[in-house]
Amino acid sequence: MRKTTYLLAISLLLLGTFLKAQEKIDLSLKDALQKASENNWQINKAKEEGKAAKAEFRQTNSLFLPNLNFSHTGISTTDPLAAFGFKLKQEITTSADFNPVLLNDPDRIQNFSTKMEVQQPLFNLDGLYQRKAANAKRKAVDLTTERTIHHTHFEVKKAYYRLELAEEAVQVTQKALKLAESVLELTQNNLKQGYVKDADVLSAKVRVLDLQTQLEEMESGRKQANEYLAYLLGMNISQEISASDRLDRKAPLLSSLNLGAGQAVRSDILAYQKGIEARKLMVKSEQMRFLPKLNAFGAYEWNDEQVMGSSAKNYMIGARLSWNLFGGYKNIGKIQKAKADLQIARLDLAEYMARNQMEIEAAQRNISISYHKIESSQLTKEQAEEALRIRTNRYKQGLEKTTDLLNSETLVMQKNMQYIQSLYQYHVAIFYLELLLEKDLH
Repeated sequence: MRKTTYLLAISLLLLGTFLKAQEKIDLSLKDALQKASENNWQINKAKEEGKAAKAEFRQTNSLFLPNLNFSHTGISTTDPLAAFGFKLKQEITTSADFNPVLLNDPDRIQNFSTKMEVQQPLFNLDGLYQRKAANAKRKAVDLTTERTIHHTHFEVKKAYYRLELAEEAVQVTQKALKLAESVLELTQNNLKQGYVKDADVLSAKVRVLDLQTQLEEMESGRKQANEYLAYLLGMNISQEISASDRLDRKAPLLSSLNLGAGQAVRSDILAYQKGIEARKLMVKSEQMRFLPKLNAFGAYEWNDEQVMGSSAKNYMIGARLSWNLFGGYKNIGKIQKAKADLQIARLDLAEYMARNQMEIEAAQRNISISYHKIESSQLTKEQAEEALRIRTNRYKQGLEKTTDLLNSETLVMQKNMQYIQSLYQYHVAIFYLELLLEKDLH
């Protein structure tokens, strides 16, 4: 009995959690953008890439900081040279050890060495420029992350209003279905009174069935739009979302904009520029390989025949100047490659800016076209609705054909769909220009 009660409680708890997860939530566009900034997969991955670039830059601190190494080694050997050397290190050498017989064939000797080593870079110009290049790359990655956020917000805005568009389409179809059902009922009544034929009733029934199918498709599209928006927001895709901001909130026509001003400070353009800066520094780094390097080193060592013993000790300090005068054309080849990569990056930036300027001009024209489509589609929608109203009244009086009424009703639905589609396209056109300029245009 106790086990049954326990299982029932767990089941009720899981059911409550499930129902809570399925509860529909209202989201404004602002809330949706906030959730995307916190939970979107691409944004979070971009942030981690920024952390990786920062960690990579921190590795270049080794150019200034010492390298410390601690080791403890145990050796047992009869090697003549090593055996004599270990005795010297342990400070146990006697005059008897110079006996040629013992020198050539020594007894086994053990040595335990504890050693602390320090290496300190002093002069490495190639590494200094590599550090500067890594810093420029880190900044470029941060700017790329910023661009990812802007692009994701653009996708969220589109998905948000796509959900609203899908909900509006469902409502339009439901309204059309309700009207078609009333037409069917009216046609059936007219058939009883002898005003219409069986073919008219059949046409009305076909229209109702067709709208029922369309309604299923619209509801499926709404669900798909809901799932995609939830995915962009990092939410469970089964979570139902209601868009509280409406498509009918139409912004005024954007006319006079200084569109070229924003391109130079756009995050992706700045990222390109930082990438070019990094490549310039890499060219300098490769050129600096022809200069000498200077590094200091030191070591302190304890030697004993016993583990962790410290009866003998020694130290060593010094500096090393190295100069690679010729590397078989390897360094020269690296310089040539770095210069070619730099030129490619410059050409990429020039092409990217030219293409983006073209997209900005096209986006501005698209906004104007989309705005006028709203006005024209609204007018044709109102005309179609008025024509349907007149035709419906005439049909009730037996003055209109059933097919004409059904065609008029179909036209009203199409014009309503075109109207809300034009609103959506206008919003998306503005969002795209905002992405291209990284400006809020509303």
